[in-house]
Amino acid sequence: MLFSWDLIAVSSKTLQELMTQKWHNELLPLLQQRLQRHEAHSTGRTRYGVLLSYTGTVDTDIVPHVIQLAERSIANTETSRKERKRVLFVCIESVQNVLHHGFIDDAGETLLYLTLEHTPVGFQVHCGNLMRDQDATDLGERIAMINGLSHAQLRKEYIEVLCGGHQDSARGNAGLGLISMAKRTQGVVEFEAIPHSDGLHMVTLTSTIRR
Repeated sequence: MLFSWDLIAVSSKTLQELMTQKWHNELLPLLQQRLQRHEAHSTGRTRYGVLLSYTGTVDTDIVPHVIQLAERSIANTETSRKERKRVLFVCIESVQNVLHHGFIDDAGETLLYLTLEHTPVGFQVHCGNLMRDQDATDLGERIAMINGLSHAQLRKEYIEVLCGGHQDSARGNAGLGLISMAKRTQGVVEFEAIPHSDGLHMVTLTSTIRR
């Protein structure tokens, strides 16, 4: 079952009134292209494809609802409870990363697109948002560093960051969420930054939670 929270189709007037239409129009085609590239298919009794898609504004109030949809979308897949928890954790950290680092427009809103896909090797979480050029560069460098660490080194880095107390109330602990994501994906966190207009980049993080 595909849970699609495409805000153009959402009937809630209140939610539509929150949209920043300019940036929403930029994100929606990217989500549609991604959905077209990942058509559902089946192998035996197992069905693969996109389970959840969302594009729109994001804030601390909406995060639990998105995660609830993600939880429901994987409830009927043949996965262990441990694996489901890993998938949901990566979804949460992906969205939190956007909240901490995403571009805030003139209306004070941040937009993202999020897809959760079931694949033969596990689950993939694709999370995209607009970022200022320098922020995108800094994030790419941070992810490249994290991707170069072994699992043991990730644990050490996590403890050092956690104990270092480098807390920024606006941006969260310096890279702690990214380290946690890398620990649970058991593979690299893919980073893509496409130059956009107005000094921005369209940034997408892809995390594969392998079985």
